[in-house]
Amino acid sequence: MAKRYASRFLANNWVITLTATLIGVFVALYLNERVSSSKLKSQKSIATKNILAEISSNQGSLEETIDKHLELLEVMEFLGEYLDEDNNLITKPEILGKFKNKYPDVALIQDSTRLEDGYYDYEGEINLDLSFPQFNLTTIAWETLKSSGISTSYDFNCLMYLETIDKMTKEILQKNRDLLDFLTGSKDSGENNENLLKNLNLLVDYEESLLAAYESSEEELKACK
Repeated sequence: MAKRYASRFLANNWVITLTATLIGVFVALYLNERVSSSKLKSQKSIATKNILAEISSNQGSLEETIDKHLELLEVMEFLGEYLDEDNNLITKPEILGKFKNKYPDVALIQDSTRLEDGYYDYEGEINLDLSFPQFNLTTIAWETLKSSGISTSYDFNCLMYLETIDKMTKEILQKNRDLLDFLTGSKDSGENNENLLKNLNLLVDYEESLLAAYESSEEELKACK
């Protein structure tokens, strides 16, 4: 009888020990999962804040750039209309006056010759500001996120948004390089400025689309936080 009770006692102790061990394992796994989940959530929050900060910085540069490109577009359209095939500026004083009031540093007039019907042939220099801040656009925060592996925990729509603005940014940077090549003569724009104007118009369209995407970043990135 004593042996049977001892056997039961040992069996009950073994069950208790096993149960306690399993409970300890499950608790450890649960706590580890909680810690990992909390750490991942913190990392995602930091990564998302970095992306939003980069977008905000890029947005400020892009707004300034769009204004400059729209000005450049207006200047190039003016020059395309009033520069003849020998690059002589031929227009009326009132037309040139309005242009110089808006862009005083572009057309530096040194002399003029009166022509027929109130037109003048103006001699001087054309000064274009080629310092465009869009070359400061960066995608460092997004590239860092992709390389870290944290992106696998992001919502699909959030990742698609980030990938889209990354692609648009790279396309804009390339089109800016093309524009600069046109303006400096590194790339032939043809016998007139038609190719340059097409490139510039397309660039402004891309920039305005990216700006719209930037402006919706807070809403789009809600799922990323």
